[in-house]
Amino acid sequence: MKKSLLIFLGISNILLATEFDYGNGTFSMQGGFLGAVEKMDTDVTTYSITTRHANLFGDYFYAYDINWYESKTLNQMTHNYNNLASSLNGLFGGANSSLSIPAMKYTLQGIDANAKIGYDIIHQDDDNYFGVGALVGISLPWIESSKKTSSSSNNNNSSNNSLLGTFPDTKTSIQTYKLGATVSFQKSLLDKKISLYGMGSYAYQTGKIKNDYLDSDYSVDGTFQEYNIGLYFTPFTEKYKLWFLTLSPRIYATLGYKYSKWSVDKMSINMSGKEVNSDILSPFDMEFNMDSSIGYFGIGYSF
Repeated sequence: MKKSLLIFLGISNILLATEFDYGNGTFSMQGGFLGAVEKMDTDVTTYSITTRHANLFGDYFYAYDINWYESKTLNQMTHNYNNLASSLNGLFGGANSSLSIPAMKYTLQGIDANAKIGYDIIHQDDDNYFGVGALVGISLPWIESSKKTSSSSNNNNSSNNSLLGTFPDTKTSIQTYKLGATVSFQKSLLDKKISLYGMGSYAYQTGKIKNDYLDSDYSVDGTFQEYNIGLYFTPFTEKYKLWFLTLSPRIYATLGYKYSKWSVDKMSINMSGKEVNSDILSPFDMEFNMDSSIGYFGIGYSF
């Protein structure tokens, strides 16, 4: 019964109000435990289904967004990896050993989804409001990595004791959950045909990162933040009476900018059944950050 009700509510929402967004921008990643000692940037494309703000039971509102991320290749040069390798040299290789890590390339894909519920402190109408609420979410990205096949990389591996000399293509899966607060507003600018809207979210984020080659997993805690601002365009805002219902059908477009960031504050690493926390590994630069800056265009409808 509960499952059927959830499916019905989901389909009803899509039928009554939905926005489809296409975005393009920059994705950045930095994290010592993945070998990405220095920050890497690449282009990223996003596809989203969203409802930014819909009132339910008076001034209460709900919102959601489901986002698909797909990046181009991120390249990290060999010397950056070997900065980490030189630190590991004395720990694993001894004084006469020369460890190296080959140059790598990364691609990222995955889903990020958030659901929000809250209350409008100010609510004049559907185009003028200010609300606060709670956010829950999940992120399921994965990073595919492979060794770069360049002459410099091959020469480096042949002349040194490569720490990952037989490193195959691997996949790092990330699964995190979010819980936090959100604010949103909208203000009509031109006879309700153009409006300015904005959203901000800040949340605690926790989860696991798993790598299939190293047979290890990382328990991570951190913070998630997102800021979204844009313009809302609609050609008409007429209302119609249908029996006891009042309908306000709209077809609209949005143009906006969204910035998202996830930062890891604490990490514990499980390799071969033994857990090592981030305090012990702090000399090896175990911070991990992912952020994206996206410009997007959307088309939506509501009744």
